[in-house]
Amino acid sequence: MRAYELVQINMKLFSHAYSVFCPWLMILGSIQMTYADSTSFGQHNFKKRIAYSSISHMSFIILGIGSISDIGLNGTVLQIISHGFIGATLFFLAGTSYDKLRFLYLDEMDGIGPNAKNIQDLKFLRFKS
Repeated sequence: MRAYELVQINMKLFSHAYSVFCPWLMILGSIQMTYADSTSFGQHNFKKRIAYSSISHMSFIILGIGSISDIGLNGTVLQIISHGFIGATLFFLAGTSYDKLRFLYLDEMDGIGPNAKNIQDLKFLRFKS
């Protein structure tokens, strides 16, 4: 909800400053997206990988805030909602996987499908979205 507050406060209260800093938001969002994506793939801890991918997902929200267009802001609100659902579900699945398998590192899991079929089906649906 903080990202939605950023959109509302910036657009209504600080409209001149918002228009001045929007190019910087676009640059910051692009750098954040590139850095978080590249560090996410290097993580072997399941929860850290989800956290870095969540940061990368928030960079799309920053790009939408910096776009100063109606379509960009509508997409930002949609991304905020989907980030809430997807992030909460992925962290829930990471915790459930840890409780079931007692492994937190992806190298140790050796495939979660045979051990927890229902969890694997739910993960597939969430990663697909």
